[in-house]
Amino acid sequence: MSFKISLAGDLGSGKSTVGKILSQLQLNQYMETHPEIDGKIDDGLRALEHSEKNLIIDSRMAWHFVPSSFSVYMAADPFVSAERILKAGRESEPFSTVEEAVASISDRRKSEMFRYSHLYGVNIKDLENYDYVIDTSYIPPEIVAEHIAAHFELHRAGKQYPRYELCPARLLPCLNGEGEPAFFEQDGFYFIAQGERKIAEAVKAGAPLVSCDRAQGEYGEECAKKHCTSDKIAAWERETGAKIARLPAWLKR
Repeated sequence: MSFKISLAGDLGSGKSTVGKILSQLQLNQYMETHPEIDGKIDDGLRALEHSEKNLIIDSRMAWHFVPSSFSVYMAADPFVSAERILKAGRESEPFSTVEEAVASISDRRKSEMFRYSHLYGVNIKDLENYDYVIDTSYIPPEIVAEHIAAHFELHRAGKQYPRYELCPARLLPCLNGEGEPAFFEQDGFYFIAQGERKIAEAVKAGAPLVSCDRAQGEYGEECAKKHCTSDKIAAWERETGAKIARLPAWLKR
């Protein structure tokens, strides 16, 4: 029985050269007014849906055009992504600072989101599109691959598994300490909506990734600012031993 795993994700999250080429800003801008290029790529993706070969597909839209694939989204902190891109020293990405790379990544993502929304009416940044989401910010690619393979096997066997695995350094304490671990995202930051106790136990045990679900309900910047405070961050770091990698601009240590 053949299998298909499709990889999408943030720029600099660890995807292959094909994903990097397709995500270049100049190509994105050109393709906004030349949909025939998208059409050729998409026709190739559609053909893969009926292929009997074992496939690892690196594409922003494979989850949409190859729905039988196990769709994975690889997320990464924007500054981590920028540092990786700078370190790679690609000629197509001649950035001089991390901040410049972050701005370029943001522009590329906006261009991609606009194009795919316009052409297909889909939001490629909606993590609910994917079977499994893994945060690759602070773990080596070998561990990422192991987790993807393990979750694919669970998916293929029809077993349940946590849909999200996030790096402890990106989880900000915010709301309910009880219940099962769940988070909400705001401006690229992950805030704990519930299950703080269980998440703290996992972090203290040294887990490289924390299993979570996406919180149901309305959350946003106002909620994050009200409940995620500098004092709470400091207490969380003392309790768990974790060091939050990056804070929102409105939070100070």
